Amino acid sequence: MTESAPQCPKCAQGGAAVERITLKALLTPDGLRRGVPAHPRYCATADCPIVYFDVDGQVTFTEADLVVPVYAKHPGDPDVPVCYCFGVNAGSVCDAERARETREMVTDEVQAGHCACEVKNPKGACCLGDLVRLERGKEPTAAATSCCVVS
Repeated sequence: MTESAPQCPKCAQGGAAVERITLKALLTPDGLRRGVPAHPRYCATADCPIVYFDVDGQVTFTEADLVVPVYAKHPGDPDVPVCYCFGVNAGSVCDAERARETREMVTDEVQAGHCACEVKNPKGACCLGDLVRLERGKEPTAAATSCCVVS
């Protein structure tokens, strides 16, 4: 039997594990003062205000506690970053050709080891999956993650 991911205390969707370093890098000073959970989880549900929560649900953080907006919470907003390492927002990949070029650039940079996804991207993972979905004209899904492995 597969164990399910801990659920967000607000929307009850499973949350992806993120490293503590992600929260330490992205929380505001007030957020940091509240304490970084030992086992933080990331909620990617667009209409849920919670971005991070602890496995016991006692500690939660919203976008107001972060220094960057969260793409998964605003998938239709052209000004919100999709790629936090290289400054790509959804509006900059407005057509298929531009989206492909951008994805290829980010892919090259990731393969060269120039990314810092674990500290710059709120989901604590690579953006390539989101860029591929944008290139294909699809919105990200709550469960969508990437591991910086390019095929």
